[in-house]
Amino acid sequence: MSKMFVDVRRCIGCHACSVACKTEHSVPLGEFRTRVRWLPEPGDGRMTFLPLFAETCDLGVNRAQHGLAPACVTACPTKALELVDEAPAESRPLERKGDTRDGVVYRGHARWQEDAMNAGVALSPEDPDPIYEQW
Repeated sequence: MSKMFVDVRRCIGCHACSVACKTEHSVPLGEFRTRVRWLPEPGDGRMTFLPLFAETCDLGVNRAQHGLAPACVTACPTKALELVDEAPAESRPLERKGDTRDGVVYRGHARWQEDAMNAGVALSPEDPDPIYEQW
């Protein structure tokens, strides 16, 4: 079974993956199948980015039938996303999942990022993510 591999160290927070997903699947405004969380790092306030995938993500099964990579993988300018059969070394799933999809593994994320994401892919007024108007 394929897994989505996310190298957090490569993500620049551009949202190309979430835009490609919304376009590919006609996702309505305010809903997300893929979302890049912008999280302020503790201490210095620099931003770090954490791509998340909702439970409704199908890992590009329709595109795979035609020999294509998922739209999010194709759109990522830094190659932070990859569909893999085996999880690469030093990768692990998120411990705090919220409403995120199983079968996604990450490299380079920290525990504080998991604690800061609250509702996962969904918008939440408790999230520190400054990119979205939440209410």
